[in-house]
Amino acid sequence: MKKLGLLLILVGILFLSVPKISEYLLLKKGQDINISQLSDKDLEKNAKPSSEINYDASKIDPININGVILNRDRADMSKVIGQLVIPSINKNIALFEGLENNSLMYGACTMKPNQHMGQGNYAIAGHYCKNDKILFGGLMNIKEGDIIKLTNKKNIYEYKAIKMMKVKDDRVDLIGDGLLGQYDGKAIVSLMTCYYDEAGYRYFVIGSFNRLYPYSKEKMLEGISE
Repeated sequence: MKKLGLLLILVGILFLSVPKISEYLLLKKGQDINISQLSDKDLEKNAKPSSEINYDASKIDPININGVILNRDRADMSKVIGQLVIPSINKNIALFEGLENNSLMYGACTMKPNQHMGQGNYAIAGHYCKNDKILFGGLMNIKEGDIIKLTNKKNIYEYKAIKMMKVKDDRVDLIGDGLLGQYDGKAIVSLMTCYYDEAGYRYFVIGSFNRLYPYSKEKMLEGISE
């Protein structure tokens, strides 16, 4: 009986530890992405259209213990096309081309082909995490006026958050260019994640294009702490 009791305690400890292990591994994955090793020419090459890139959201799996712990694939650096920085929530993550399960373990992903920073509705998706430091965790803490920065290492494209909303998961119109009419035709960025653990809903942050300026690492990371 003592051995059984000890086994049950150990199983309980392991069960409680699994989410923390997953969080640690996801955080480690994000830290393993070294955007500084990629030049602007590398990012431009990675952004070229390819028939092998997926944009079908129905093929994306939710984060689970199997995906995080058993997924041994390294990040595909050939799909990194830029960087996303949101100083108000201390967010600094890689931006990948296309919706891929593995890429979403390491950063955020573009939601439709042929997007260009500073033009149209630049739609980006990321996994929700309870830990604000991981992936799109903390997205719901963004407030109106907060700065959102994208870069391809040639220029920095700066947006200001203008609307945050919880919507049904069938609102595909929020990633299309038809949305521009609601914002005087100005370019926007749409950041999307799951709404906590509530099935059937998504959370969007809409940012309106503010300004464009030449890239520098210092300007891109201004307001970000290690």
